[in-house]
Amino acid sequence: MNIAIIGLGKMGFAIRKVALERNHKVVTIDPITPGADFKEISQESISSVDVCIDFTTAATVLENAKKVSALGKNLVVGTTGWYDKMSEMKSAVNGIGFLWSGNFSIGMNVFFHSVRETAKVMNNLPEYDAAVFEVHHNQKKDSPGGSAQIIGKIILDSMPRKKKIVADRFTDRKPEPDELHVASVRCGAIPGSHTVLFDAPVDTIELKHIARGREGFAFGAVLAAEFLKGKKGFFSIDDLMATILSGKK
Repeated sequence: MNIAIIGLGKMGFAIRKVALERNHKVVTIDPITPGADFKEISQESISSVDVCIDFTTAATVLENAKKVSALGKNLVVGTTGWYDKMSEMKSAVNGIGFLWSGNFSIGMNVFFHSVRETAKVMNNLPEYDAAVFEVHHNQKKDSPGGSAQIIGKIILDSMPRKKKIVADRFTDRKPEPDELHVASVRCGAIPGSHTVLFDAPVDTIELKHIARGREGFAFGAVLAAEFLKGKKGFFSIDDLMATILSGKK
């Protein structure tokens, strides 16, 4: 395949490495980073591309998607923090193949599955409360991150007695029973750690995923690009995982 990587930050470099190892051809697009092949998305920069992969910023991802869609190229988005514009994104990418995720780690998506199934059981056990705690490096720009938001939504969907996410710390009151607390810490160079707690007076169940580096996220993003080649429609990581778990191409 011919892959365009939009955004040549740390994740962009990791994706390029994985893509080349999997025998794909790669072009890079970044207006600032030295060494990028192109500075902007254009007919020239993506004319020969099968799929684009965007890891930029929440402020630019929607405009990037519009440009890619106008040029008729498929797009994988790993950028986080734009989910309040989901309807705009669906309109922008109508007519191309589009796949998004807040976390492309295959291991993390197995973790999502585990959280979903556990939360369904815990909904029937009112003695157990739930919470989410995530830690990332101090350069991460959004808080809570995309994966923590996905985990929170999974719990809300699977535990109807939890009605809303509270991401701020409680300074003048205790949490309400129908609130799910999602807490974030930013420190050092930690790639990402996510913990889900189910706690009762008698014991605690803890589900945890720790990323050891960016390679796992990059691998999942390249798999998503391979999955998207030749497809049209609006997809999420769940569609990719369904093919992996079923063994289908």
